[in-house]
Amino acid sequence: MPADKLGRYMTSPEFLQRANASVAEAVRELETKGIKPVYLDRRTGQIVGGEDDQGREKDSCEGQAAPDILKNNGLRQ
Repeated sequence: MPADKLGRYMTSPEFLQRANASVAEAVRELETKGIKPVYLDRRTGQIVGGEDDQGREKDSCEGQAAPDILKNNGLRQ
């Protein structure tokens, strides 16, 4: 698939709908196995979900927090 065609597809509503459906399916599969998904709230930098989401921050994970590639954090330009 040519890059321009791929780019148009990735910015289309159809791609977003399919991506959201895939994420929802993955979450359902995790939950059926007894695993509660954990998320990073980008606005607050807090980790939410899981067993004990009270008071955890992004630095509480082992190692450094991954840069937000959508905001170009940590990327050289």
